[in-house]
Amino acid sequence: MSNNMWSILDVIFVGAGFYVLYGWFIMKTKGEILTSILMNKDVELRKCKDLEGYKAYIAPRMLVFGISALAYGVAGLVNTYVTPLPGVVYGGIMVLFLLVLIWFAIQAKKGVQKFW
Repeated sequence: MSNNMWSILDVIFVGAGFYVLYGWFIMKTKGEILTSILMNKDVELRKCKDLEGYKAYIAPRMLVFGISALAYGVAGLVNTYVTPLPGVVYGGIMVLFLLVLIWFAIQAKKGVQKFW
């Protein structure tokens, strides 16, 4: 892929990180859940057995995922436009983000299974 394509992906990751952090902030301050982040379209919020329990369960996981997506996107933009990061550092950030992404997907699914 060209640097241009990676830059677009990095901007998408920065945006996704901000969006997840925004969803976390809304959940913590207003108590609302942005279903576009956490749910598939088949899950209905009104059928949740313990909505407050679900919020307490998923909130810290959203925070970790949002920060890692933001950090990965920023690292990619820094690598492309500011200064090249050592390959080991950038690769480590990428692997860490992918592990967090997989972990978050599993945790979100477990949360739905546990609270619905």
